[in-house]
Parts: sequence; structure tokens; C-alpha cells
Amino acid sequence: MLSHTKSVLSPVAIGSAFPTIANLQAPELMMSSVCRLSRVFLALVILPGAMAASAHAEEAIPQRQPSLESPKDLAGFKALGAQIKSVVAKALPAVVGIRVGTAWGSGVVVSEDGIVMTAGHVVDKPGQSVTFYFADGKKAKGKTLGDFASADAGLMKITDPGKWPSAPMGQSTGIKVGDWCVAIGHPLGYSPGRPPVVRVGRVLQKSVDTMQTDCPLVGGDSGGPLLDLNGNVIGINSRIGSSAAMNLHVPVEVFRANWDRLLKAELWRAPRPGRNDPDVRKVFRQVVQAANGCVVRIKRNGREAALGTIVGPDGWVLTKASEILNESGDAKGKLTCQLRDGRSFDVRVVGVLNPPFSPPLDLAMLKIDAQQLPTIPWTVSQPAVGDWLASAGMDDDPIGLGVVSVPRRAIPPAGGGVLGVQFNEKTGAAQITYMMSNSPASIAGLKVNDVVTGVEGKNVADLAALRSVMRRHKPGETVMFRIKRGTQTLEVPVRLAKLGSQASQRKETMNSLGVGVSSRSDDFAAVIQHDTVLRPVDCGGPVIDVNGRVVGINIAHGGRTETYCLPSDMLLGVMYPLMSGQVSPASLKAVVQRKAAEEKLAIEKAAAAKKLAEPKTSNDKKSGEDKAAANSLGQNGDGKETKGVKDQKPGNRPAAEK
Repeated sequence: MLSHTKSVLSPVAIGSAFPTIANLQAPELMMSSVCRLSRVFLALVILPGAMAASAHAEEAIPQRQPSLESPKDLAGFKALGAQIKSVVAKALPAVVGIRVGTAWGSGVVVSEDGIVMTAGHVVDKPGQSVTFYFADGKKAKGKTLGDFASADAGLMKITDPGKWPSAPMGQSTGIKVGDWCVAIGHPLGYSPGRPPVVRVGRVLQKSVDTMQTDCPLVGGDSGGPLLDLNGNVIGINSRIGSSAAMNLHVPVEVFRANWDRLLKAELWRAPRPGRNDPDVRKVFRQVVQAANGCVVRIKRNGREAALGTIVGPDGWVLTKASEILNESGDAKGKLTCQLRDGRSFDVRVVGVLNPPFSPPLDLAMLKIDAQQLPTIPWTVSQPAVGDWLASAGMDDDPIGLGVVSVPRRAIPPAGGGVLGVQFNEKTGAAQITYMMSNSPASIAGLKVNDVVTGVEGKNVADLAALRSVMRRHKPGETVMFRIKRGTQTLEVPVRLAKLGSQASQRKETMNSLGVGVSSRSDDFAAVIQHDTVLRPVDCGGPVIDVNGRVVGINIAHGGRTETYCLPSDMLLGVMYPLMSGQVSPASLKAVVQRKAAEEKLAIEKAAAAKKLAEPKTSNDKKSGEDKAAANSLGQNGDGKETKGVKDQKPGNRPAAEK
């Protein structure tokens, strides 16, 4: 068995589908498969922050002294060129384009009877039909064999009869850092009339299961050969990173060590121990035992939406609201609740704590027609940073493990809704000094020099107060602004837009990696933040410390590194309002409808005021023009002669004017 280190360059297990960044083990490198042309452009996106990849790679893979074989003058490079030509001439007939279904890759024939070495993710799974495309235009049929998925090594077989051109397998163990090499493949997939494409580079780094070169690769090159200057196959193109020099290959020795299993068409992965492995989670089984019976699965139109926690024996269930309800409190579809014993019940939503109710904890209280249910044993506890936490699910073992990451803290509203204007920073007044074209403010009819005096009925004294209020309003939300324009006071509804800063985009992209983030993960008065990797659909279940105490429920997966738990003391404080109907969906809908009616009325008033102002503006403009014309003729606006000019006929003008 191969030794698999924790190197950031270790092979990536990809599986049957083209990998998303979530599958990759090295977020700094943003490693990705370079096959699956039909989806490759999504997988090869490089993100800000990935530029540190080389440094991480250098730390992870032992460095070797560079080879001294590189030419030192032009004569040497001419000789090197001759060697490269010889390698290409011998290898090119054996390099094939590979099509498996709709996906493209590359490979190299290494035996006359048609054994083809390629990348494991090109194989995907044993027994699939394959079409091979040779450099001379010939095609052959075949099938996929084995896939050592975690090493990204795979074999295929040409099944059509024939004696096939082949390339010899070399030894990767003797390759040194600095050695020159040749990579061949079909970048972006096989293209009729274009032979396999040749690239040249040097070995930059080397480990037991990975070689890195600066032979530039791209999607479609996966599975093509990496050759030494004698024309021997020393590796197989596997995946790439953020830099053009971050091209990774599976050493040929990985294939040799697993040849028999690959020929037998096995599909397997080498064990890689993780903190959520079954043997680890099994240790915590006794910790979650009491809470497990109180966990239910909430489904929306038959699909997983969230977990729920039983908080009352006669069918009371607490869960995450935003996954099952819209902003008006209506269900996003047919809601059902599945118990641990397999029974399923229709759901009635009794209470909801989301804006405009306070505190906006994203909680929904559900009621099902079931009796004598186990009830969660709450404990008011304050776990410390570093304490283990287990998230209970529908199975005996926890669905995830993690540790408390930071002391208990508030998660402020993310806000992010913007008007698209600039305010008077010098005076600190909430006065608009600049407005972007086609911004939410300009579309709504706001103007430069308008002063914001209120938001959603709340007074705003200055710019600082406005920003404090605006942090609570999200992109896409329609917000009512009270505006002072000269002597007028206007109510103007504005639909806020999303801030598109580089920092916000980077955060959003990074948080999308892995299992994704919850649709709402902000505006919580207090949370226990832990590093459990939890799917958004698994929020709503209880969280238990290492002593078996239920410390709260998971309310959101907030990002790649954080999950938020609402503490027990906060939950116990809102149970009565949620169960009593004080914060019912009907109440929420009434508030939303009232707000919508107010917004509609404000829009109608603004339109009427604008229509009323148009004739006055036109009359004022005409009056001004008439006055200007009259003054130029020495007359006032009434057509009378101007004072001081009366009786000044030509014969009576003062002597000075004669």
C-alpha cells in the first residue's frame, strides 16, 4: 500500500462527476481535475488568495537539489531540442484522445494488446464504454478498467482487435528535481485534424505519489503521458493549480504498485484518516444518545430541508425558519416531519422568530399530531474555546464533530444592501452628494442634495445613524426612506442592491466551497461558533458537549470554517412566544402586507406629487422666460413701461444721451 501523506499536493479523489472545488483537499491551491471538458471551465476557476499555493507546496513536498543536466548554452539547447523531437516521434502514435460519454480526456497506450494508462477521474468507474482517437485519425473502441481514485490512477483497455502502437513505461523513482520532461495530451479535448499537443518543462517537486512540473496543462490533458528524455512514461497528467507552473502528475510507480488491481477493474480509495471518520464518531455515540431520539427530519416537497428538535412531548418541534418559510411566513412547499422511527407527519407552523419580530433568531415552531415523544434535555452551559461539540442527527452516531472556535459572540446583520450613492463625509450629514447611474437610488427617484431623515419609520439624525440602520437591510429588500428635498418631505421606497466589492466577492466565493452556506447565517444576538462541517440542510438539530449536555441547536452553517449554535438559554427564553402564537406566521404576514400597502401608497403619492409638480415647473419656466424677454425690452412682466424710462421719447431724452 502506498504511503499517503497530508501534503497539499496529495492526489485528489474525484469520483464519477467532474469535481467542484468542494472535492479538493487543498483550498490554497484550488486543485482541480483537468478532464471533463463539458464542465471544465467551472472547475478551473482560480480565486483570490490562491497565489500562496507555491509556498504551501514547497513546505509540503521535500525539496531536492536541482539537476545539473540542464544545458548551459545554445548548443546544449539545440541538443535538447533534438532529444525532444526524438521523444515526440516515438510517443505520439501511442497518445490517444479519450471520450467516455460526453467527457473528454487523454491517455497513452503502454502495451501492444491495448492497455491504456490514464487519470483515475477519466476512468470514473469500471466497465464504461470508451472511444479512443489516435494521432493518425484512427478510432478504436474499448472499456474502462480500474480506478485508484485517491491516487488518480486508472487503466483502460482497447477491445478492438489489433497490434497497437505503445510507449514504454519508465521509472519515476530515478527522476530528479530539475530534470527536463515532455507532457503530451489533448488540451480542451480531442480536436479532429490536430495531433496530440506537446509541452516541455522541468520537474519542480516530487513526492511518493505526486510530481509537479511547469509543463503547462489545461482541461482535456488529464491522463496524457509525462515522458523523460528517453521517451519513457514517467507519469500521467492529473490536475492543475492556480499557477501555470502548478501542473501535477501521477508517478508511474503508483501504477506499478497497483497494476493487478487496476487490471481487475477495481475501484478503490486509500484510507485517509479524518476527524469525522466512522471510528471517531462512534466514540461520541454515548454523548449524543439522549439527544438522538429528539431529532427529526424536516422535508420540503419530499426533499431534505432541515433537521428539527423535539421540544415538547405532544408534537412541538423547533427548527430553522428560513429553510422552510419565505419572508411572509408562508411555507416554501409541502412540509413534512419524519421521526426517527420512520413515521411521517404533516406540519403546522405555529410560531416564527424572523424580522420584523425580535429577536430575529431564524426559528420556527412546528406542531405535528404525535404524542408521547421524547423531549430534548436542555442544559444551560457555556462551553469554552477548544471544547468538543457533537451535532446529533438521525443516526446513532453524530453527523459531525468540531470544537468551539471563539468565545460566545454576536453575529451582526450582514447588511450589504446599498443605495448606490455617496454622502457628505465632511459634515457627517446623511445628504446625498453623488449618485451612480442606474443605481437603486436613481431608479427610485432620489436626487443629489436629498437628505435622508428616516428609514422604515425610524428617525435618522446623521450619516452614522443611517449606516447603523442600513446594516439591518439586505440586498433585494425594499426599504422606505424619508427624504427632505428643499421644503418638501417625501416617502420613497428603494429596492436595495448588492455591494459588489472585491472583498465581498472573495468572501462569498470562499464560503461557497465545501458544503455551502445556509441561506441565512447572520443577525444573531449570541452564538456558540464551532468548526463542524455541517450541511445547511442539517441545521436545526441539537448540539451536545463531551459530557452529554445539550448546549443549543445548530442554526446556520456560516462559512467554510464556521457553524453557529444558538445557546440553550436563548432558546428557553423564546419558547413561550413561539408556542403561544404571539409571533405567528399570520402576524408576520400582516406586518409584511401592511408594509407592502404602505410602500404602494408611498409610490402612488410620489407619482401624484411628481405629476402635480410638472405643470407648476412648466409654468415657472415659462414665466421666467417671459420676464427675461420683457426685461430685454425695458418692460416688466405686466407689459407696462419700466419706471425711470417713462416719457423718454427721442426728443425728450437727457442731453447726455443726445
